[in-house]
Amino acid sequence: MTQKKFSDQAVARWKPPASGRSEYWDVDMPGFGLRITAAGTKVWQLMYRAHGRRRRLSLGAYPTLSLTLARRAAEQALEAIAAGKDPAAERTAVTGGPVTFERLARAYIERHAKRTKKSWKADAAMIDNDLLPAWGRRPAEAIARRDVFELLELIVARGHPYAANRRLALIRKMFAWGVSVDLVANSPAIGVSAPASEQVRARTLNDNEIAALWQAWDTMGYPYGVIFKLILLTAQRRSDIAGLQLDDIGFTSMIWTPPMAKSDPGTAHELPLSRQALEVLSSLPRSAGTLVFPSPRNRKRPISGFSKASERATKLSGVSDWRTQDLRRTAAVGMARLGVMPDLLDQILNVRTRQAGGLRGVYQLAADAEQKRQALQQWADRITVITSAAHPQQS
Repeated sequence: MTQKKFSDQAVARWKPPASGRSEYWDVDMPGFGLRITAAGTKVWQLMYRAHGRRRRLSLGAYPTLSLTLARRAAEQALEAIAAGKDPAAERTAVTGGPVTFERLARAYIERHAKRTKKSWKADAAMIDNDLLPAWGRRPAEAIARRDVFELLELIVARGHPYAANRRLALIRKMFAWGVSVDLVANSPAIGVSAPASEQVRARTLNDNEIAALWQAWDTMGYPYGVIFKLILLTAQRRSDIAGLQLDDIGFTSMIWTPPMAKSDPGTAHELPLSRQALEVLSSLPRSAGTLVFPSPRNRKRPISGFSKASERATKLSGVSDWRTQDLRRTAAVGMARLGVMPDLLDQILNVRTRQAGGLRGVYQLAADAEQKRQALQQWADRITVITSAAHPQQS
């Protein structure tokens, strides 16, 4: 802990660190300090204890809040603490009102996840389905480690230990981002271990299993049976298929362009559609909204509830121990066996890095598109052979 003599001149002179953040604490006022990020942001803070817990209160940014005003805000907070209050949990007027968990979560999705993560829709689904119902209107600062433990235990008790791991990872990322932009001061996920140990999963479906599941999906129909078919045909993520929008599908060009590719050409991922995939999409009932697979509860959100749908497909098919991720893996392995090269497969799976820029990038996309179309059509033809055979041979 670096202690300094605070003055207007000293605060103005202190430089940001090369990375991370630096913290300085006032020798004349215990607990009062200044945090400086690598981006040059300077934020006044107060460290204290309330109800047996160590707390951190962000008072405001420098130079908007001068040293004199920051000290006054700290003194007011200390008076509230002495009266038995917890200003970090209450987020008093000094900090601009309460930062609820919902506000933190929405800000994380809009300002961070959508800009940096291809799988941001999966984060949004976890937030909507599990985190907001538990914590939505609570002040984000009031969420403690015990709340995280209780939520994870509830998810594990429902029989989804790996899902609990995913929620913990998201909570960590969200609060770490919140700390970095000064929406919250601490993360309740610090010191919380993943509730389940995981092994790398390598499950792929053999031909018999593909045929049995396909028949089950025929029986299930729209929406889940169709989604499962499209995952296997296209090798795309479940969240991307569930979030399909009609405007993203070129029925004439036979190309699917996800929204992120339109908003950021550097992440361009135009996926050619096989004849079989296009037939599936063309036969679907038209939705009143833009989503192909809207939730029946909220037509503006993609459908969820895949666990029960998978259980039904298991009962109908007799194929056990399979997950939607296995369909994507099966498609990838199947195309590799058909001779698709790893670099092209990475493009189909959308796990590549950003492509070359300029004209070279445009030409490369055009050249790759035809190869991707051939690869996906070969794989779709293979599925047709498997599912049409009276007695498919095990691969």
